[in-house]
This record gives sequence, structure tokens and C-alpha cells, in this order.
Amino acid sequence: MCEATILSKIVSIVSLLLCLLIPIIYFIYYLYLDRNNKEKSTIKGGLIAIIIFVVLILIKLLISISNSSCLKCYINNSCNKENTTTKSETTETTTTITAEKENIKTVEQTTNSYKKLDYITGDKIDEGLTSNGYKIERVNDVTYIDGYMIANKTYSLPSTYYPLNAHKDAQNTTNTCNDCIDETVYQAAQDLITAAKKENLNIWIQSGYRSYTTQKNIYDAYVKRDGKTEADTYSSRAGYSEHQTGYAFDLNSVSDEFGNTNEGKWVAKNCWKYGFIIRFPDGKESETGYKYESWHLRYVGYDLAKILYNDGNWLSFESYFGITSVYED
Repeated sequence: MCEATILSKIVSIVSLLLCLLIPIIYFIYYLYLDRNNKEKSTIKGGLIAIIIFVVLILIKLLISISNSSCLKCYINNSCNKENTTTKSETTETTTTITAEKENIKTVEQTTNSYKKLDYITGDKIDEGLTSNGYKIERVNDVTYIDGYMIANKTYSLPSTYYPLNAHKDAQNTTNTCNDCIDETVYQAAQDLITAAKKENLNIWIQSGYRSYTTQKNIYDAYVKRDGKTEADTYSSRAGYSEHQTGYAFDLNSVSDEFGNTNEGKWVAKNCWKYGFIIRFPDGKESETGYKYESWHLRYVGYDLAKILYNDGNWLSFESYFGITSVYED
């Protein structure tokens, strides 16, 4: 690598001047300073020329010994090629550093954008610890584990609960409302959908918020069709559904085939980046109490979602926190 320095420029200029001065000094000395003794002046002039020549050789030798490519290139006029390489290397280094900074910036933005949701308003009642040592609290009969709202077969929601910070008012909703999920969750979902579109994939919210009454009607219909035991493997009883929290929703098609589609595979691999988890992972039925649902996402925020993603081997809410998901009857 060769870069112009003050020292290299000085050496280059001095070398050039000395080369020019040799004949000039010799000419002046020989013709004007000692014209009466030409033989003597010739000898003196020759000695001066030799001395100057030796000085130049020493300078060149010093440059070689120093092993400085920058000094060499200025004397030998071979800087252009090296400088081109230097500029290329510098550009590559700058590009790499810029890319690293952009990646760091992207991670910071992601972490800041998809944060953990706050508690609902109310007094916190300490309910002890989970088997994994996480704090259990109840706020207005809503259970939190380590600050995360939980609704499963063990922990229920009151029939009057609905998300207050919803994108669209959920209070008087009697049917499934895709826009009535929590505002933070809604915005994260839009980011997820937009990211999928950039990959030429089409995903959408097929079933969002469900009130207590709505969930009861859905569950009762499944019981009538398949029986209570079978219905409990894939549908929640009223008050035990994550859909009532306003933090969860179903994508595209409530079908086992969704997980095998390009959309389903992409969601399983990328949803955590937007704060979502596959709430009922494959092979974790004994932990969650429900069969695998590739279409059912739950918002928990970036930090926990990254942990539960577990490099593609999804962990369940229940196993991570050390809680059960079993109906009392």
C-alpha cells in the first residue's frame, strides 16, 4: 500500500533537485570560479560531482533499506498502480464498516420498535413463582408471568376483559374483529405483512380479537361437531383463549397445510423479528395443551420472541416459564 507522506515528497523533490544541480554546479565551477587553473578546477569539479553522486546513491540505499513502498514509489515513479489498489482496499474496508454499522442500527431499531407490552391498569397481586422461578402476578384477575399476560388452560381471563389499547374499539364487538387487536400488536403485524410482500408472499390476519362471548360460540360449535375431548385439542374454552387478550391472531388459513406453504415457512422463520412467536409449536402439544398451529401468532416483544425462537427450534411459553396448561376438569 502506498500513500503520499510529507517525508516521501521531500525525498522525491530533493533527489530531483540534486540530479539537476550536478551538471549546473560542475559547469559554474569549471567555467567561472577557477578559469586560471583548468586542470585543478577539473579535478575539483569531478570530486564535487562524485560526492553529489555518492550522496544520491546513499539516499537511494536508505530508501531501499527502509523498505518503504511510499518512498520508493515517489523516486521510481510507480505509485499509480499501488495507489489504485490502496483506493480499492480502502473502499472495501469503508463499505464493510458501513455495512456493519447498518446492521447494528437495524438491530437497534428492531429492538426498540417491538417492545414488551405494559401491564393493564390495576393493583398487582403477588401469586408466587413458577417452577422456573418467574414471578406470577394478577392484575384485575388477569395473570402475568414475568410481566407477560398469559391465557392458557390453567390461567383464564375474566369474561369482561377486552384490550383497551386496541387499534379499533373492541368494547362492544360481538364478532371476530381483525382490527380490534392491541395497537402495538397491530402495527407490528403490518410490518410483518409488509416484509412478507417484499418476498412476494401474501399473508393476512384471518382471525384477530374475539370477545368472551364470541369464543364461547366458536368453542360450543366445535364441541357439537367433534365432541369436547377433540375440541379441547384445537379450540379454547371461553375465557381461556389468547384471542381475547388482543395480543394474538390467526394468519391466512386455519389449516395444517399452512405450515407447508412458502408463507408458513417464512412466518416460522421470521415472525420473531417483529416480536411474534409461534404460540403452539410443533411437538410441544403436551406443554401447551394444543396441537401445532403454524398460523397462530402471539405478540411478546422482540427480546422474548428471539429467545423462544431458539434458532428455529421453537420453545413453548409453558416450558420456558415453567407453567402448566391444563383445565381443572
